Amino acid sequence: MAKIAIKIKSTGQVLEADGGRLSLEIGDWLLVETSQCKEVAIVVDRCRLKEEFRENGKVKESEVEIIRKLTDKDREQYQDFKKMAEEMIPECQKKILRHRLPMELLDAELSFDEKKLTFYFTAEGQVDFRALVSDLASSFKKLIRLQQVGARDEARFLGGHGRCGQTLCCRKFLKGDLDSITLDMAQIQGLAAMGSSRITGACGKLMCCLAFEIEEYKKLARDLPKIGDKIKTEKGQGIVISQNVLQKKVTVELLDKSKLEVEC
Repeated sequence: MAKIAIKIKSTGQVLEADGGRLSLEIGDWLLVETSQCKEVAIVVDRCRLKEEFRENGKVKESEVEIIRKLTDKDREQYQDFKKMAEEMIPECQKKILRHRLPMELLDAELSFDEKKLTFYFTAEGQVDFRALVSDLASSFKKLIRLQQVGARDEARFLGGHGRCGQTLCCRKFLKGDLDSITLDMAQIQGLAAMGSSRITGACGKLMCCLAFEIEEYKKLARDLPKIGDKIKTEKGQGIVISQNVLQKKVTVELLDKSKLEVEC
C-alpha cells in the first residue's frame, strides 16, 4: 500500500491516503471521497506528511478514499461544476449585503457530487457568518462551507500580471500550497538591496518567483566566502560585504575603506 499526501482542493487540507496500485506523481489530480462528499484533490507528496498529521510518531488516520485519477471526462465535468458554482455567486453576494458582513466574495466551487458548495472570501479579521451559512444552506439545499483566504490566495483567485508582464505565476501554473517566501531568498540572490517594492508581488507579499531558483543559488553560494568573513586579497585583508553568486565573485571592503571585487 503506497501512502501519499493529498490536498483537498476546496479546503486546502492535506491528508494521508492509500494510493493502492495507482501510479501517481506529485501534481496529479484525483477524484476522492471524504466523509462528506466527492471532491477533487491534488497529490502533494508521495511519502511525507505535514507534522500536524503525525501524533506520537504515528500517522493520523484520515477518512478519504481515492476513486481514480481525473480523466478527461472528469475534467470537463469539473469545469461544468465550476460554471454552476460561479452562477451562484451573485445570490451569495446579495445575502452577504443583507447580513451586512464585512467580507469580499472571490469565488465558489461545487463538489463533484454537488453535495457541498464552497465560497471563498477575504476579510480584514474574523467574521461571524453563522447566520449567513444557514441562509445559504436554506437557499441552495447543500452543505455550505465559507473559506477565508489570505492575500496571496486572493491574487490567485483574481488573477492579473506581474512586473515581468506575464500572468501571475500563482494563477497560471502554481498548484497546491504556495511556498513560504522569505527575505533570505532575496538576499542570497542579491535582490534585497533593490528595495522591497521591487521584490513585492501584486498580492503585497514577496514574489513567488524568488523561490524558483533558490536551491541553485544556495549550491553556488556554498563555494563563496560568506558576508562578514575576513579574507586576504592581493591588496590586503578585508571583509566580504556582498556576493555575486552567478559570477562567483565577492565584494570586499579593505582596511582603508576602499572596495575590491574578487573572483573566487
